[in-house]
Amino acid sequence: MSLLSIAQKAARKAKKLVLDNLEDAAELTGGENPFGDATLLLDKQAEDSIIEVLRNSKYDFTVLTEEVGEIDISENPEYVAVIDPIDGSTNLSRGIPLCAVGISIAPFDNEVTSSDVEISVITSIFSEEEYLAIAGEGAKLNNKSIQPSSRKLSERVIISYDTKKALKSDFGPASLGALQQVYDMRRTGANLLDLCWTAAGKLDAMVDMRNILPVVHVSGTHMVIEAGGIVIDESGYPFEIPLNLDHRMSFIAANTRELAETILKGFRLE
Repeated sequence: MSLLSIAQKAARKAKKLVLDNLEDAAELTGGENPFGDATLLLDKQAEDSIIEVLRNSKYDFTVLTEEVGEIDISENPEYVAVIDPIDGSTNLSRGIPLCAVGISIAPFDNEVTSSDVEISVITSIFSEEEYLAIAGEGAKLNNKSIQPSSRKLSERVIISYDTKKALKSDFGPASLGALQQVYDMRRTGANLLDLCWTAAGKLDAMVDMRNILPVVHVSGTHMVIEAGGIVIDESGYPFEIPLNLDHRMSFIAANTRELAETILKGFRLE
C-alpha cells in the first residue's frame, strides 16, 4: 500500500469513527493537549485510530499530533506523519457540521520542514469532499484536479480570516486594515477546510496572522501550494516552517501573489 493510500485509509477511518459516535461529540477526556486546549474524547479516539493505521503499515513513522504531541512508533522512522485528527473540534462539540481530518507525510529528518511534505490528505467529516496533494503533482478534490480562483481585487474577492484568541492590542487595527482590502470574508471555524476551499477556488484567500496555529495544519498550506496558489509568511517570504511542535504557523494563503501582498500591506497598515 502506498503512502497516499495509507494516509487516505487513516483519514477515512477517523472520519467514520467520528460519524459513528456523534452522541459523544461534546465529551471531554479531562486532559489538555500540548497546546493547552481541552481534549475532546472523539479527538483522542480519532487520533488513536490514525496512529493504529500508521503503526500497522509497512512504513516506519514518527508522529506529530495535536492531542498527544510527538510519538515514536518506530525505532528507525522513515517518515514523519503530521496529524490533525479533528480540525474544527469546537464546531463538532456544538453540532456545527464543519470539521475535517488532516494528515501530511514527509521523509524523516531532524531538519524536516513543511517544504519537505510529500503527501497531504484532508477529509471533510460531514461532506464527501476528500482533498489530496502530492508534491510536484498538484492537488485534487475527489480525484479531480483543482486550482485556485483567478479573481482579481476588483472582482469581489472573498477571504477567510482567523481572529480566534488574537488578543494583542494592535491586532484589531491590523486586521481591519487587511479586511478593508477585500470584498467580504467567511470563516468555517475549521482552518483546513478554509485552506482547501482556497485551493479549490471557493475562497480567494485564507489568512491566519496570529502566530499561534499549531504545525499540525501544514496539510492545508501544502494543499494550496500544490493547487497552484501562493502561501507567504508575515514577512512576505514563501511560507516554510520546521515540522516540530515548538513552532507556530502564521501565513497568508491566496490565489495570487498580488492578493497575498495586498492583504499583507493592509495588515501592516501601509
